[in-house]
Amino acid sequence: MNLVQLTKNVYKVESFIELPVNNIKFPVNTWLIKNGRDIYIVDTGVDSLVENQMKAAESLGSPKAVFLTHGHSDHIQGAWKWVETYNLPIYAHQDELIYINGQAPYPNKDHLEQNRVANIVQPLTNAILNKSGLSYYLTPGHSPGHVIFHHEKDNVVLCGDLFITSKDGLHPPIRKFSVDMNENIDSGLLIDEIEPNILSSSHGEDLHYHPDLYKKYVFLYRD
Repeated sequence: MNLVQLTKNVYKVESFIELPVNNIKFPVNTWLIKNGRDIYIVDTGVDSLVENQMKAAESLGSPKAVFLTHGHSDHIQGAWKWVETYNLPIYAHQDELIYINGQAPYPNKDHLEQNRVANIVQPLTNAILNKSGLSYYLTPGHSPGHVIFHHEKDNVVLCGDLFITSKDGLHPPIRKFSVDMNENIDSGLLIDEIEPNILSSSHGEDLHYHPDLYKKYVFLYRD
């Protein structure tokens, strides 16, 4: 685990999980947002990553809430540990709750999601996010209620799985885990509206924004 300070108030917890295929190490990034002594967690990764996240958060301040980009297991699985240890509230977009709560499978799945925070995740609003310095944008496609978070003061976008990022640019999320790839790609147009200084994704490297990023992405990947 590496704790990387992206900006004055935004930290990335850089971790890896080992996939059961040729011992591949897959990056799983989560974020800590600092506002004074208050710390807000964006995504939690899987169970095994949370202990190090907690140590990092405690080194910066006092954890206050968890915000989720969406409800897939590599983003939500560890959330119950934050609830158990700190009694934190958890928030996700309203459109994601039916899947998080196990009331329906994701549209591209034939099984219900299993997690330990079903029915306690609350609807996300900008009013709730206000104290953290974040705002959110709905970016459906990877999942119906996927969101990205924008730290306006530091001008950083936390992309979740809207993109996989590399030094070469933007790439789409894994298709088999995405509901509608073209909708996901169209949702990415928001980065040209926001024009962030930094794009940080759940599974990739941090990128500095420039106007050609999204144009190239659409050219390469949009059907």
